[in-house]
Amino acid sequence: MGITISGITKTFGAFEAVKDINLEIPTGDFVALLGPSGSGKTTLLRLIAGLEGLDTGSIFFNGVDYSFKTAKERKVGFVFQHYALFKHMTIFENVAFGLKVRPRKLRPSKSEIKDKVLELLRLVQLEHLADRYPSQLSGGQRQRIALARALAVEPEVLLLDEPFGALDAKVRQELRHWLREIHRKLNITTVFVTHDQEEALEMADTVVVMNHGKIEQIGSPAEVYEKPANAFVYSFLGRVNEFSGAALYNDVAVARDAAVDTVGYIRPHEIGLSRFSNRNSVASEVSHVNAVGSTLRVVLKRIDTEDFFEAELTGDSFRKLGPFKKGDILYADFKNIVVFEAKQDPDHAKVMEKVAAGAFSAFT
Repeated sequence: MGITISGITKTFGAFEAVKDINLEIPTGDFVALLGPSGSGKTTLLRLIAGLEGLDTGSIFFNGVDYSFKTAKERKVGFVFQHYALFKHMTIFENVAFGLKVRPRKLRPSKSEIKDKVLELLRLVQLEHLADRYPSQLSGGQRQRIALARALAVEPEVLLLDEPFGALDAKVRQELRHWLREIHRKLNITTVFVTHDQEEALEMADTVVVMNHGKIEQIGSPAEVYEKPANAFVYSFLGRVNEFSGAALYNDVAVARDAAVDTVGYIRPHEIGLSRFSNRNSVASEVSHVNAVGSTLRVVLKRIDTEDFFEAELTGDSFRKLGPFKKGDILYADFKNIVVFEAKQDPDHAKVMEKVAAGAFSAFT
């Protein structure tokens, strides 16, 4: 089922949670609503589900206006962060619940319900736990059962509100791959809310980046990461270093008192470190070194400005560079700096220029 969202707004008292949202979701798309707390992503999900009422605007399912239809009429499946399973029911009974409470004329027979539930339990790979209760399952298993229960009513849209937020990192990683595979098999239009950038970039076909109730950017994971629409998107998607003030690059100077100030961002893995100076490198003192798995994170302080920044080295890069310690001087080459125009609202600063590797001279 395709979803069209046109100019919707939702307020709670004086607080405007969602502001003039326009979004097109094609049938079968896997969409991530990504943003920090308070960005409006969960409110938008609940508006799609019919769990909240619109103030203005419209929501269409396959071209039909569903703006004022109930959640029951919308044929959506909703999975909450904290499972919301019935504690007094077995796993089988939890999954069967949505089928059993259908009106008599629409209710499947007992044998049909049994077949459907067992089919879904096989799909989520938990058929052997049908007779257990939620308290006897792990968090990851409970979330799988919550998904099976949502799918039992054969929804045309699947909505998930931070489905992995209450789980540990290893289980979250496993469930990401599992949910992606479920989506591939069923090809059901899926919208999920997350504040985890890695989760959104890894799982989604389309990422919708939100902030302060508005959509900042819509695109594929590669598009929003590699071509951010503004400073907020760039800084929110992954670890970044920020340099503000005047910039000197390609022999073009932006003066300190220029009408347009600039802010530059660069990701830690795009910074090269060397023991020798070159024309474009910046002398920096090693402040801290931290190994994170196979990656080495190095915090350095620039000699010229005393600003701190972080560089990331792979194992191979570190071996080529050789051992170093706190207090050593290394030379940083800044590659692919993205320069934004810093207006009154820095979050919405637009891209001025992407500076190619080696073109950077200094941010002061």
